[in-house]
Amino acid sequence: MVGLAHVAPSSPKGLPPMKRWVLVPWLLFTFACASTVPGALPLRAEKGPEPEVTLLWVGEAQAERFEEGAWKRVPAFDYEFTVEQRRFGNHWESVKHLRRRHPDYDGSAGPREQTMFFRVDLGAVESSGSVALKLASTLGPGEGTTDRAFREAELVFHPELSSFAPFDTYRIQQHYEYEQGLLKETVSLDKGERPWVRNHERAGLFAPHRFESPPTTR
Repeated sequence: MVGLAHVAPSSPKGLPPMKRWVLVPWLLFTFACASTVPGALPLRAEKGPEPEVTLLWVGEAQAERFEEGAWKRVPAFDYEFTVEQRRFGNHWESVKHLRRRHPDYDGSAGPREQTMFFRVDLGAVESSGSVALKLASTLGPGEGTTDRAFREAELVFHPELSSFAPFDTYRIQQHYEYEQGLLKETVSLDKGERPWVRNHERAGLFAPHRFESPPTTR
């Protein structure tokens, strides 16, 4: 029997409890929905090529908002997520599924459930060992850098939003610890250089595994 096995345990670490954030007005819902770009997902009528590598990450995120010069927890914006990563030659394709379960979430940052597509094209390796990245996604276009092993990555996305939106840039820092089966990521929503909201993500790596008997037996 073939299934998915967890490579290494990685439960999210808690952040210190802080005062709950008062949610922003409903108008933000329009801004958040406008940040998705239709048509970013490549279409095909037939089965595509086999990926060289397939990785599945499963995790959770804790959200904070920058208020009065300090970061404050926003529990209603926390979410759980999965990311499917597939490597094809000199590019990665990723699909991220995001789910917010908190009963107080009001939809101001988009739907409770979202699916996003990302294509990451890798440039040539520079003398420093750095690799330039070209990004296309449902969040908008962008650019970034990583290393040859894709362990440390910095990504920037530029969504098309109203000037009244509280953010205009996504900044993502990724730290892959493949040997430990762990991904740590910070997703920041900024207005220019001013921080607004950030999400601390932590995920465990799953990979194909064969079971000698059904793991579902009780």
